[in-house]
Amino acid sequence: MKNIQAALLALALSASAAGAQADPHHKHRVCNTCGKVTNVYVTEQNGKGGAAGVIVGGLAGGLLGNQVGSGTGKSLATVAGAVGGAYAGKHIEGRMNKVRTWNVKVRFDNGKTDTFYFRDNPRMQNGDRVRRTDRTIVRS
Repeated sequence: MKNIQAALLALALSASAAGAQADPHHKHRVCNTCGKVTNVYVTEQNGKGGAAGVIVGGLAGGLLGNQVGSGTGKSLATVAGAVGGAYAGKHIEGRMNKVRTWNVKVRFDNGKTDTFYFRDNPRMQNGDRVRRTDRTIVRS
């Protein structure tokens, strides 16, 4: 008797499961915050040059400009050297302070895509499953 009840229960459960799969109104729930990493790449940008670069560059340019010419020409060369050196110093300092950004592109399960930016390596790879939390993503 128990075997017959178990068989009938198994038959009823399999029939209801088959009916749920065949039902066109049965909707698959999509996680809007879940997705897959599709691309990870690093970009570099020059940092900002500060006062140190301007001062050192200006002094070096002024000293070099002072070596050129005599009289009024020497004074003009010194000023031009200081201005040019300050400008160059600021940009050189900016190149020395490069800023890396890790860009992680994600395709969400609902079909939307987005890119997330990290200052430190997030240690994510193509194919990693992730979940959006607040304004960032974490592995799921």
